[in-house]
Amino acid sequence: MGKDKKSSKKDEARSEALRKDIDFIEHTWEDEKMFEHFGIKSLEEGLTSAQVQANRAKYGENRLTPPKTTPWYIKYLLQYTNFFAMLLIAGGLLCFIAYAVEDSANPGQADQTNLWLGVVLISVVIITATFSYVQEASSDAIMEGFKNMIPKKCKAIRDGTVNIIDAWELVPGDVVQMGDGDQIPADICVKKSTDFKVDNSSLTGESEPQDRSRELARDSNGQLITQPLEATNLCFYTTIVNSGAATGVVIGTGDRTVMGQIAGLATETSNEATPINIEIKKFIMLISALAITIGLIFFIIGFILGTDPISNVVFAIGIIVANVPEGLLATVTVSLALTAKRMHQKNVLVKNLEAVETLGSTTVIASDKTGTLTQNRMTVQHAWYDDCVVKTPSCKNHPQFSAVMKAADPSTVVDTKAATFQRLMECAVLCNNSEFVLKDPMDENAPTLNLQAELGKPDFNLLSLNCTGDASESGLIKFTQMIDDYAVKRKACEKIFEIKFNSTNKWQMSIHKAQDPNSTTPNLYLKGAPERVLKMCKKIMIQGVEHDLTPEWEAKYTEAYEGLGGMGERVLGFAYKKMEGYDYNYKFVSKPERNFEMEDLTFVGLFSLIDPPREGVPEAVAKCKRARIKVFMVTGDHPITAQAIAKQVGIIDQDKWDAGKATVVKGDDIRDWMEIEDVDERTAKWDEALSHEQIVFARVSPAHKLLIVENNQRRGEVVAVTGDGVNDAPALKKGDIGVAMGIAGKDVSKEAADMILMDDNFASIVNGVEEGRLIFDNLKKSIAYTLTSNIPEIGPFLVYITVGLPLPLSTVLILCVDLGTDMVPAISLAYEEKESDIMDRPPRNAATDRLVNRRLISFAYLQIGVMQALAGFYTYFMVLNDYGYAPRILLQKGLSWDLGSLMCTLDDTGHPLNCGYGCETKQALSQDYTPCNEGCEIPTPGFHNPFSEMTAAGFRGIPYDTLGSEPSFDTSPAVEGVCGRSCAWYEANKANPAVMGTSLLTDADVLTFDAACTGADAPYLGFPWMPESDDNRTRVEAVRVVAPEGSFYWWNGQKQYFPNPGYQSNALKYAQTAYFIAIIVVQWADLLIAKTRKLSIFEQGMRNGFMNFGLCFETVLGVLLVYLPFLNVAFGTRPLYILHWFPAVPWSILIFVYDEVRKSIIRANPGGWMDDMTYW
Repeated sequence: MGKDKKSSKKDEARSEALRKDIDFIEHTWEDEKMFEHFGIKSLEEGLTSAQVQANRAKYGENRLTPPKTTPWYIKYLLQYTNFFAMLLIAGGLLCFIAYAVEDSANPGQADQTNLWLGVVLISVVIITATFSYVQEASSDAIMEGFKNMIPKKCKAIRDGTVNIIDAWELVPGDVVQMGDGDQIPADICVKKSTDFKVDNSSLTGESEPQDRSRELARDSNGQLITQPLEATNLCFYTTIVNSGAATGVVIGTGDRTVMGQIAGLATETSNEATPINIEIKKFIMLISALAITIGLIFFIIGFILGTDPISNVVFAIGIIVANVPEGLLATVTVSLALTAKRMHQKNVLVKNLEAVETLGSTTVIASDKTGTLTQNRMTVQHAWYDDCVVKTPSCKNHPQFSAVMKAADPSTVVDTKAATFQRLMECAVLCNNSEFVLKDPMDENAPTLNLQAELGKPDFNLLSLNCTGDASESGLIKFTQMIDDYAVKRKACEKIFEIKFNSTNKWQMSIHKAQDPNSTTPNLYLKGAPERVLKMCKKIMIQGVEHDLTPEWEAKYTEAYEGLGGMGERVLGFAYKKMEGYDYNYKFVSKPERNFEMEDLTFVGLFSLIDPPREGVPEAVAKCKRARIKVFMVTGDHPITAQAIAKQVGIIDQDKWDAGKATVVKGDDIRDWMEIEDVDERTAKWDEALSHEQIVFARVSPAHKLLIVENNQRRGEVVAVTGDGVNDAPALKKGDIGVAMGIAGKDVSKEAADMILMDDNFASIVNGVEEGRLIFDNLKKSIAYTLTSNIPEIGPFLVYITVGLPLPLSTVLILCVDLGTDMVPAISLAYEEKESDIMDRPPRNAATDRLVNRRLISFAYLQIGVMQALAGFYTYFMVLNDYGYAPRILLQKGLSWDLGSLMCTLDDTGHPLNCGYGCETKQALSQDYTPCNEGCEIPTPGFHNPFSEMTAAGFRGIPYDTLGSEPSFDTSPAVEGVCGRSCAWYEANKANPAVMGTSLLTDADVLTFDAACTGADAPYLGFPWMPESDDNRTRVEAVRVVAPEGSFYWWNGQKQYFPNPGYQSNALKYAQTAYFIAIIVVQWADLLIAKTRKLSIFEQGMRNGFMNFGLCFETVLGVLLVYLPFLNVAFGTRPLYILHWFPAVPWSILIFVYDEVRKSIIRANPGGWMDDMTYW
């Protein structure tokens, strides 16, 4: 116990640590301290081999620790431990036991119903458990996704030489060289770099490559930024080198890396139970508890009434089987699969079927920004030139661009003819290394795209065309290409020299030949951070003319720059200079010193870019608002950019912002909260932030995303999480539903998610919400339809035990309803179309809006279910009456219906008065005389058999009062005197005055006994009664009503002189078959009323083709079960007369009319009594 507690505390501490930023401080140390700490000689020599071994022993290998796993067979066996499975297994085992006991008592004659019932119940469990296991096993591939991301090889300096080694061999302190395109093999502190950029998008969501150098950046207050994810001297395990080269020191390996932390979070977080899973479990517990309770109550009642234990157990199983809808899980599974198929047509791939409904229950969508809400491509949004900020239309082709320019107010969009704009565009095209990819690089035989020709086509999309170079340069040429062909411009203005962008300069410069073929003076173009570009300028171009750059113009520039930056856009400045005094042959150099002047440039203008919202996202967000779903943006991007996009798509509304109901929460805020020791105070901080209606989380880490999800769930929210990067995996797995991106998503995020958006579009999530809400509605309808047949299934067993009616419906026919005739109609409800207000309702409240609530139970059991049961009993009584068994003679006769022949006394008109059973039908012991195979015949007047319980006057009767009351009927002298008549009994009782002269021993009996019991075979005549013998002939077992004296056999509606148990048994089977058909007939109406919860069926219509098929299916299946001979044998059915199909039809009409009236009252009086009590 102590060890478990210690282990638990250790796990809690690890979990807490994973949710905080990684604890790197080494990147803040001076080189001497770092080298000493790790045992590094120098950057040129690296670690010695001995130090490598020492560090590996101290820190371990550079591998991610796999999580503890459970063997597959244990996981599979655990599927059988849920309550529903155990209930059905117990029922199945009891069926096998009952069959075995009966078979041992009567070898070869046991009723095989119990055997087949057990097989069916166990089969249902095996199929359900196998499906659940397959679903669960799909999540085990998450760790494999992380393994696939790990770099294979790297360059490490050891013992003064560069070695190519496996990445797992790295240890903290290794000196690693990194170049363009390499995958970072560990968390590394940069010590030397040249134009070094890394792609951190998979970790932080930042669209732009990030500069990395040995120096730490400073914030606006001049403080060093040391937080690891923000540190400019750190590069992280599995990220990609975008450009440049660097040498650095490994400070984190394996689990102690940012990627290791994410992997730990992803494998540590458990998949949350889905709302539909919780609802189904609660429903199963409710129904199972009800079934077991009713089963036990009637088992006790049967025990008190003297029913034999085996029969009692079988009855209890029957009640449980009738209550538990065995087909429910199959119906739910198929319904979810059908919805998943529909969603696939809407570009949503569903991995976890239950996630479909979860999306419909969602109250919060925590959405990633880059690639989900936005297009994941930088696009030019605005330009500033000639002291005007104007829009730059982002278009797919020339026809669209022309249409947009014609429709726009000329004062709000660029003037493509303006001289200054022409120069600005020239700068953007020439000082730019991006190019369009016009040929498939993977296919040598692919044709080269004719870009200019394609641009003229209205269906061409330039924005989706891939480009080389970084995102900003790609965005610039996609805009300028609409106005002028970049290739023609670059060909005319050949590049002579360039200085590439680097993190120190923060600008890029190129020198080109002039477009004028007669000119020999080159032109210089500069692009970069606006403040850096402006410092290198002395003039500014206005209306195509150069003017001095005065403080007034600088102020106007600042206003424009800050305005564009405030909209979250990335702003680039552009400058130009005519290189007077230089010609094309001049050798421009920049190292070691620049040999030309570039501090007297002319500032041309600004372009601002942003990753714009996807088409349809603002509409989708608006739809979510109508559906009362909160959409939170969760991104690693800059707060200003995040807020700007949030306002564009409607996640933040200006009026909510002004009213203080919207907020932007920064990663630094979350870090501060996590440092608070007091849990209540920390929780209060979270609650204060999450109480806002509209929230943007910016600059957050993977651990922060997980905390956001967990705290929303703590507040009772159902959270859908979207993401595409590795950093999103923990939150995707922890959320109630994880939604990954199919195009931009990493394998790890796809493995962790429940659903994948094939088009990476947020709007597809909203389609999923609609489908999720629809599936909940339709599941509710399906369950309402399924549960109504429970009462007509339970009712027969209740009357069988309590009032002793012959069983109106067999257990096998119950399974024919649950797993046969009801299955397709129940599934067909999954095809019902959504209601028009489905996205105007608030999300389902899991605490009050249950899959199965009291109103649905009342509707299914006490209203429709009772009507269906009455229809079944009405049909059952009519059929038995037609076969000669009037309802009034059936009470208390059911338990022995198949054990003995019914006998009745008759009135003067020949109608039965009192009925019961006599002796069981065992043969006599005589080798020559074997009467009573199926009951002794009644002799005609003048003939009699002294050993038979029958005389010409009918049954002798069992006079308890005459012979006294014994504890057990089986040892009563009265029973022996009727059913165990033998010579020995005659000798013992011929002088008994209580016997002589009664129906037990008439004068004729005495004469015959005296004659028959004198021979040597006298001991073998009749039915000898031997104490403690199992061969005694006694009364029919489990009889509650013994046939009265003077009874005659009764079958075919008249007095009979010989038994016919086959007729009696078949009559009951006909009645059971009719009861089964009655359920089908009333289920027709039940299916129609289940189509809607409030609307009239005449409004909804019969457009559900699969439901129409379902109606036909259950009818045809009923016909086959009733009229095919081999199915008669298998299921105990009989071919009904056609008229016996119709007694239930009026009841079916009653159900339909009742429900239409109920719904009309609800519609006429919303919120009234009928609505409150019956709207399910």
